[in-house]
Amino acid sequence: MERIKIIIVDDEPKILKRIVRMVEAQGEIWDIIGAFSDGIEAIEKIEQKKLIFDLLLTDVQMPEISGLQLINRLKEKFSFESIIISGFDDFVYLQTALEEGVSNYLLKPIHRDQLKDVLLQAQKKIIAKRKGEEEKEQLLRKAKELDYTKQLYYLSQLQGEDHSEEEKKKWRELLGKGSFQLLYICLDQNIKQAWSDEYTAWLKHANNHILSSLQVTLEEWSPSLIIRNWIWRDDLFSIWMLIEYRDSEQLDSDVEAFLRLWKERIKSVTKNTVTIAVSSPFTSLEEFVTNQRNLENMMMNRMIYGCNKVFWLEHLSVYKEENKKESSEIIKSIQQVLFSLENEGKEEVIAALQDYFKKLRLIKAANVLEEAVHLLGIRIVNRWVELEGFGEERVLFQEVISLTKNTADFYQLQDKIKFWVFSVMDKIQAAKRKNKNSVQKAKEYIQAHLGEAITIKLIAQQVYMSPTYFSAYFKEQTGETILDYITKTRLKRATELLETTNHKIADIAVQIGYQDTKYFSRLFRQWYGYTPSQYRDAHRRREG
Repeated sequence: MERIKIIIVDDEPKILKRIVRMVEAQGEIWDIIGAFSDGIEAIEKIEQKKLIFDLLLTDVQMPEISGLQLINRLKEKFSFESIIISGFDDFVYLQTALEEGVSNYLLKPIHRDQLKDVLLQAQKKIIAKRKGEEEKEQLLRKAKELDYTKQLYYLSQLQGEDHSEEEKKKWRELLGKGSFQLLYICLDQNIKQAWSDEYTAWLKHANNHILSSLQVTLEEWSPSLIIRNWIWRDDLFSIWMLIEYRDSEQLDSDVEAFLRLWKERIKSVTKNTVTIAVSSPFTSLEEFVTNQRNLENMMMNRMIYGCNKVFWLEHLSVYKEENKKESSEIIKSIQQVLFSLENEGKEEVIAALQDYFKKLRLIKAANVLEEAVHLLGIRIVNRWVELEGFGEERVLFQEVISLTKNTADFYQLQDKIKFWVFSVMDKIQAAKRKNKNSVQKAKEYIQAHLGEAITIKLIAQQVYMSPTYFSAYFKEQTGETILDYITKTRLKRATELLETTNHKIADIAVQIGYQDTKYFSRLFRQWYGYTPSQYRDAHRRREG
């Protein structure tokens, strides 16, 4: 149990010493932090040493200042319980003292049992008071944590550019009208680290260290400057931090000092580095969203300037959208990568990618570099869609976008592109192996559904290809178009029915998918030189 701090004041030295001994005899719970011979000395020492105490035990009649005056003076600055010691039983005086907030009183001469009872009552009051204060602090802390949680959720969900008056009002209600600065923090990948599942696991571990070191550094750094701060994860690679600060002409230098201290701590803990993008100061919801987008764009400059940097929005302008033209050299490299993926081995793909990376190195604008990477990814995804249909199209496009997101430097960009290209290469080669049987499967489907409305789209769905790619692939493998094959197969079936049955021509036409008998007869004559009736008669003459 926490000890109770007590101060004793009496102008008679012998009585003061006796009271001190009697209090000490009541047990370890009582911690006498001051014993003074008059009220003036007590006030001076308490204020000088900034003593915090729970109970004041003071004589009533003292020179310079009375015990009741001492209590009232100290009550202006401190919260405590008090017991007065009186040499006479003056009911009116004692009643006045109790009305003014004195907890209890003792009559001289003080008896040990009397002191014990009075101190025990004071102890109960002090413990109950502490418990009440702790409960109040706990409620306030929970309310503050709830507000913080609401604010964090609100900040993490903000997106878009157009905000209603109601949304702006919510910003003011949750965050107020202070001055803010936004920081975007991204973990850098060490060049020696390969992009793998093991690296992803390491990221989770490092992320926790980064967050904890950030909190520790914030507690140490310039508490007089920061009013509030909010920290939330964007993903395993990145963290957002919003700070509300007091107006300061040296804000940038103070923030820079904080970042330098934190970056050093991160490197010592995680053996890695971070890159940080810092916004301009702002006050509104609209500026928050604009700064968030600008910081994300600015972070891509790691691919140009390298990692372990601090990018300041005020010092490094965000690259504006340019009229981007697809470089002929980049396109040539992309075409070579595509050709290697389908027709050559892994070594040839690596060589084609190295040429592509060499062209990327020449780009000096992060947004143009991103466009060149996305162009490669889109071309590869389109080829995959032609081969395998649309099953994984959305996932692959998301993977293309992620190639440049949270990329620490050019080395990591190369690593991510190679990893992704080889994963798609495996898919393409598996699809081509499967497609060798697709023509036969398509032919079997056509033969089994001759009497139905057969479309290229429907056939392509059976072999999980896009209609356009399937048509080209079928002709490449068979030397004829899919429509010619359907017509040929239907008319061949018609000849079999004409030779072996007595069905009417109209019925035969319906059985092989033609509802218009005249169209069927005309088409049959184009292929065989006879009408269906003439073909049947000629067959019977030969057989007869």
